[in-house]
Amino acid sequence: MEIKPFYNIGLAEVMEEQLWLAFTSSGICSSKFKKITTLKDFKKQLKEKTGNNFSRVNSLPKDLEEGLNQWIVEGYSSKLQFEISAYSSFQQKVWKSCSQIPLGETTTYSKIAKTINAPKAQRAVGSALGANPIPLLIPCHRVVRSDGSAGEYAYGSRLKELLLEREKCANVLG
Repeated sequence: MEIKPFYNIGLAEVMEEQLWLAFTSSGICSSKFKKITTLKDFKKQLKEKTGNNFSRVNSLPKDLEEGLNQWIVEGYSSKLQFEISAYSSFQQKVWKSCSQIPLGETTTYSKIAKTINAPKAQRAVGSALGANPIPLLIPCHRVVRSDGSAGEYAYGSRLKELLLEREKCANVLG
C-alpha cells in the first residue's frame, strides 16, 4: 500500500515574526512571512508551483516544532528536514552550505562558492540564494558581500540588515 504524502501549512513564530510554513511528509518546502503574504496567496503560490493543494493545520507536528525550537536557540537545526528535491543540485548544495552558517555569523558569496567546489560561481550562488524557498530557516541572510555590506535579500536588504543585527544580539545574549 502506497502512503500518500500530505501537504500542509502551519504558522510558526521565529525571531518574533510569524511565518507560514508549508510542509510535506518529507520536510519543509516553503515559507513566507505572514505580514507579507496572506494564507490565501501563499496557498495559491504553492498550488502554482507544485500542483498540490495545501491544507491549513492548527498546530505543527511535534518533530517540526522541536526542530524550530532548536533553530531559534542555535540558529540551525539538525532536526529540521527540508523538501527541496525539486531544485537543482547546485541550489541544494548552496542551501546546505548556507544552513551551516552559525547564528550571529556571516560568510561571503565567494566562500560559499569555494565550499561547494565552484570557486568562480559567486553570482550563481547569489542567484541560488535568491531562489531559496525557505528564507530565514535556510539562512541566506547570513551571506554577505566580500566588502562586508549586506547585499540583496528576497525581502529587501533592509530586512536582511535587521535580521543580522537581531542575530548578533541573540548570539551575544545566548
